Amino acid sequence: MGAPWSRVVNSTIKKYIREREINILRNRKLTALLKKKDRISFNWSGISMDWKIKYKRVRLTPYADGDTLEFSRKDRNKTAQLDWRGYSATDSMTKGEFLMNRNTEAIIKLYSEISSDLIDDMEDAFGEEAYINGYSAGNSKRVHGIESFFNGATQNIGNGAATPTATYAGLSTVPGAYGGQWDSGTLPSWPNGRGDAQFDFWSPLVVDYGDILFSGNTSGVVNANSTWANNCVEAISFGIIKSKKSKSAKGQLDLILTDDEMYRQYVKVMRQKERILVERSADKSPLIALGFSDVINQDGTDVTWEYGIPYGIGYGLNCDMMEVRSQQAQLFVPEGPDQDIASKSWRFSVDFFGNFTFNPKFFIKLCNITNTSDAV
Repeated sequence: MGAPWSRVVNSTIKKYIREREINILRNRKLTALLKKKDRISFNWSGISMDWKIKYKRVRLTPYADGDTLEFSRKDRNKTAQLDWRGYSATDSMTKGEFLMNRNTEAIIKLYSEISSDLIDDMEDAFGEEAYINGYSAGNSKRVHGIESFFNGATQNIGNGAATPTATYAGLSTVPGAYGGQWDSGTLPSWPNGRGDAQFDFWSPLVVDYGDILFSGNTSGVVNANSTWANNCVEAISFGIIKSKKSKSAKGQLDLILTDDEMYRQYVKVMRQKERILVERSADKSPLIALGFSDVINQDGTDVTWEYGIPYGIGYGLNCDMMEVRSQQAQLFVPEGPDQDIASKSWRFSVDFFGNFTFNPKFFIKLCNITNTSDAV
């Protein structure tokens, strides 16, 4: 009696999860954009995940007719490497439950509830994993989310941005760690000014929105001006401008995500500054085109919020510079139901094996390093 039923449900659960997977990716703003931009890939293999990063360019040499050229080999690449990570969600149905629901209609109903619950649970948890630090204690089995390269920064008073100090995928995020030159002129230090591409090829931008550059507090003492509510618009503008490291569209931010309370404060400030908040144009906003209406466009970049963002934190995301890589043919793969004779039950499982990849240079973090007590 068990085997025929298992075959029917096994084929149905696989089809059901494939169909639900598409809807899951559309429910959150980040995964919706990743899906739209084809930044989810499949069937990866190998004992780890490694990829090449072009970290420097060849400098132009002034030349006059008759000069002797010098030829030497140039090493332009560094190797980034991460291990694979995995997740699973499981459930079971006992033979007793099967016997109580053994007519066809009831069986399919109970099966649908199990499958739906597994997918809902996977959706709720996986969307938030994109923001975690995969190097933190206790996270050795979880993916390397965005905090994996934002897990350290040194304050620079008056600079607007802190200096990143993390190591991600085996490479240091410290500006200048791999050579290159940078000239800030009369401005504060990096990221202000200009310099060689290799100087900051792996360095994300950590915007300290409590810094005196935004608050105008020249004394350097934390005061009422050192808050997100006072500095959000200027801090976001700073992040958008300083993070654009490429002339192409792929070098600019797709969106800025904050936690819900930060977004509420930001909307309040924008209402005071602008009579018209945002032009609701699907042509200009990929998020509005995807059906999300809680979006404000500032300086050509969508600003919005998402559940699961850490408190007091915002992220500027460039989806062209990140990817979800699955080792399987789809993102979430079902297994079973398998009949376990010992417990007289059928077991269901849905799993993910893979990881996220990022190019840190094209991402920003908004946080208050100057005034850590800022209650947004």
